[in-house]
Amino acid sequence: MTPLYENSAGVIPFRIEADGSLSYLVLHSATVRNPRARWEFPKGGMEPGETPRQTAAREFQEETSLTEWAFREGFERSLSYTYLRRGRKVFKTVAYFVVEVYDCAGLARSSEHAEDPHGHWYRWGSFEEITNLLYHLKIRQLFAEADAWLRGETQTLGPVTGTADEGVGMMPPKPDVAS
Repeated sequence: MTPLYENSAGVIPFRIEADGSLSYLVLHSATVRNPRARWEFPKGGMEPGETPRQTAAREFQEETSLTEWAFREGFERSLSYTYLRRGRKVFKTVAYFVVEVYDCAGLARSSEHAEDPHGHWYRWGSFEEITNLLYHLKIRQLFAEADAWLRGETQTLGPVTGTADEGVGMMPPKPDVAS
């Protein structure tokens, strides 16, 4: 049988809590067969003519219904893996981006997600909490890279000295806010 090649894209959503800490969002998949691998970041298959970033944005909105978020520029990483689907080998590559969620009030479950045995279909958690929910080593490694990258980025958003004329002391505008 001829192997299949698939390209997908997804996001690692985060929010900045009142105390400055980062929380990350994972969803409980209804379609993953391995019960230990059901917690995952929002992702999905690329449609014809889409870029990975367009796919990631579409999938995030379809899977969460969130509208108040933006890509964090500068982070795009891919991972590849193989698996069997009905006896056929599938080679899959997934591009991941980091997105900041500004308002999670509209979070709504899609048909692709199901409640876990404790009644949860999504989880916000710290890096450590989310790492413990992720099953596959490659996504845990990519997540660790995203977390380290974000911690370096968010440190630059703290107090800044200088004047507005020098372009410091102000928060940058929210780039690429999804509509």
